[in-house]
Amino acid sequence: MSELHNKLAQSGDHHHSHGIVHMMIEGAMIGGVAALLGHLASKGMGEMVDKWQEGHPHVDPAALGNALGADKLQAIAQNAGLSVDDTLKFLSQHLPGAARSHAGN
Repeated sequence: MSELHNKLAQSGDHHHSHGIVHMMIEGAMIGGVAALLGHLASKGMGEMVDKWQEGHPHVDPAALGNALGADKLQAIAQNAGLSVDDTLKFLSQHLPGAARSHAGN
């Protein structure tokens, strides 16, 4: 089990979860949260990304998975030491908050 997987298992508060999202994405060599948000916007989720940055936390896991694409999703899952389904579940719950945190930087 990876160190990141252990942290995911122990994550309880949202601030900690946002840091884990950053680690998952950057460790998968996707270019960080900004690059991932740009990718999602280019795949038709620009309005949703804007809403996340404004504080609206809803995201449909299926839409997120489609926008990420199988390759990126698999890279993130592999980096996290999780299944693709668990990765998508975690990201759908915590990526909106990470986007909001990123917008505040």
